Amino acid sequence: KQWYQRRVRAVNAGLTRNGTIALEFYEKKKARWPFTAEFFTWEKWEVKVELVSATSTAEQQRRQEIIGSELAEKIFYVTQMINKSDYVPKTPDIPSDIGNVYHTKYQDIHPFLFRIKHCLTDAPQNQSVGTSVRKLLNYT
Repeated sequence: KQWYQRRVRAVNAGLTRNGTIALEFYEKKKARWPFTAEFFTWEKWEVKVELVSATSTAEQQRRQEIIGSELAEKIFYVTQMINKSDYVPKTPDIPSDIGNVYHTKYQDIHPFLFRIKHCLTDAPQNQSVGTSVRKLLNYT
């Protein structure tokens, strides 16, 4: 939480402009001795965002309403797509394997295993595919 607060302060200071929020659904694969369990992402949704500073409280409120509406629309779309049987992994036959597909820490519901990731970057994200490939080749 403190790391995130520092990054938000950097945004407010104009140091960070872009970011990504990702929602990943995953499945655990059983570990075979002596290895640890593997995680297989079966669906990933990303929202790319550009962070801007509002010049007034009214502007900030207007932007929050617009972004909230757009984000709710995207979340609704994701839930419609993810509920189709084409996307979801099969429910395990063995009760002890249920935790490999579903969160079991909740008593009344068992959502698919998921994680939310976020990344804030200092550079604009309007790169071409060629630029991205060159960067990848330079770093490998």
